Amino acid sequence: MRRNAAIYALSLFTCVALLYAQDPTKTLPHNYRITFENNVVQVIRVRYEPHEKLPVHDHSANPTVYVYLSDSGPVRLTHSEARPFTLIRAPLKMGTFRVSPGRIERHEIENLGDIPSEFLRVELKTFPIGVSGIEYRGNKPFDLSHSAVTTEFTSPRLSIERIVCVGDNASQAISGAGPSLLVAFSPVFVRPSSAADATRLNTGDVYWLDGKQSTTVSTAGQPLAHALRIIFPAI
Repeated sequence: MRRNAAIYALSLFTCVALLYAQDPTKTLPHNYRITFENNVVQVIRVRYEPHEKLPVHDHSANPTVYVYLSDSGPVRLTHSEARPFTLIRAPLKMGTFRVSPGRIERHEIENLGDIPSEFLRVELKTFPIGVSGIEYRGNKPFDLSHSAVTTEFTSPRLSIERIVCVGDNASQAISGAGPSLLVAFSPVFVRPSSAADATRLNTGDVYWLDGKQSTTVSTAGQPLAHALRIIFPAI
């Protein structure tokens, strides 16, 4: 009897949670917009205006890669979960990222800075919540003065590399390692070997690579191409 009562209580709690869940892509479409989705990832583009306050909303508990598309000031997050807490996200530099293993997340947002904050939530749909070995938090400096492909995070299930091309016709060839998501921080031209023409990406645009062919990333007449590649070696 007690077991049945416990199951009923859990089911009721789940139903109530789902009933009151606030999907920000529906309730706050100016701030949260789905820009890409497949069976591996859902990409949500996020923007907080200067000193903007957002009401309570929920996010999926999926492990997530946060990719910061702009410099930003501090942001206050007031969580109203089972154990409420408040934290201040420190100012961030465009091009940085962090990786979260996933958690239940319900909060209010206030941008405390004088400039907008814009970033991507790359939600990892095939990863279990709380997966170990992928958490990364930092503000590691990077060099945009010369062309390079640099691995900045690696684990058996997830790797992240930075791609930089400097010069009017500079390019980098990337291949293998598994399917991946390319995220642009500047104008980037990407051309898989099977494509006749390159596709131009602008800041915040993404491009899915199946990992089965070589791909060229280039400036194509621009002074700089700067991108991040999120690689899924285990898929």
